[in-house]
Amino acid sequence: MRKYILLLCIAILLTGCTRVDNQEEYSKISNEIINNSTRLTNTTTKGYKYYLPKGATLIYNSNFNQKIRILEHDLYLYVDIVSYYYKKSLTINKSEFNYYFSMIANKNKSGYIGINKEDDSYFVKIVYNYAKIEFYTDKENLSNLVAYATLIAANIEYNDILILEIIEDNDIKSSDTIYSILKPNDSESKFNEYLEEYVQEDEKIEALPDEY
Repeated sequence: MRKYILLLCIAILLTGCTRVDNQEEYSKISNEIINNSTRLTNTTTKGYKYYLPKGATLIYNSNFNQKIRILEHDLYLYVDIVSYYYKKSLTINKSEFNYYFSMIANKNKSGYIGINKEDDSYFVKIVYNYAKIEFYTDKENLSNLVAYATLIAANIEYNDILILEIIEDNDIKSSDTIYSILKPNDSESKFNEYLEEYVQEDEKIEALPDEY
């Protein structure tokens, strides 16, 4: 099984054309990816680098948020450099997912995959490495997009020096942005979250402490 999962991850990395329908495989695929000792980066942005897989297109890039198109689906990446800097603990509410939930972990990093089924579409949230990726998809592309999203989140590499400068300059503005994720039927799910998984309810991203 381990050999099969590894081959699956390699195939997705190189071609993006592999499909898995077994729900039990989601966390196995993700854990195999995040436990892979090979780390890749090919895209640099403010405070961090990450890996944009073959077949993926960067549609939008602003501060700590990216919109990435893969397999004709839009994935929304949010990176929380504030929680990374302060090493905040992960907050988990698995009851919000009605279809699938599983923890993923590698050494001192942890996260989860959560999926909601809404008629014939699936809303996926992957939280790992102080990043969150969200998207809607159909059943046919679900496994592949889970693998792609995990690959992106697992390979985020933070620039500690630049992040310190950003924190000291209080240069965090993306929390005021409202994003829309289009469902397959063109209805919209609006939200203005900024990685609430890592932030306590009484804390505000835009109000940084004066002392560290």
